Amino acid sequence: MVSVNTTQAEAESPEPIQTTADFTVFDRSGNAVRLSDYFGKPIVLNFWASWCPPCKAEMPHFEAAYLANPDVQFLMVNMTSGDNMDNAKSFLAESGYTFPVLFDTTGEAGYVYQASSLPMTMFIDERGVLVTYAVGALDAETLARGIEMINPDAE
Repeated sequence: MVSVNTTQAEAESPEPIQTTADFTVFDRSGNAVRLSDYFGKPIVLNFWASWCPPCKAEMPHFEAAYLANPDVQFLMVNMTSGDNMDNAKSFLAESGYTFPVLFDTTGEAGYVYQASSLPMTMFIDERGVLVTYAVGALDAETLARGIEMINPDAE
């Protein structure tokens, strides 16, 4: 079982709250997007690959959560630098998932977040602050707990 790990998102010291590290990835059309483009609403940031069985196993939970939580932005980042974009797009087309998928073709996002173990999920609040994270496949209940931590109005 995977647990959701809390971080020191709320500053308990005089230190200012830091936003998460920014990075650039690409949408399905090849347009560059930055993580910071999505600040202002809670973000579920998931790193995955099409060759990863645990990644595939958790995707139905992400699709259901995406459909149930319109106030939360889901960014499913394919680790394209270690995957094949054609394989990833083929997998997505066959599966019918509707959540937004971005492609880390340069490896920048994976490097910034040290995403060497997949899947990996970050829960980021509307200010861009990392609240919690999980490494490994999430079940529906654990995913829901993470979403509740960044969006108290979550279903």
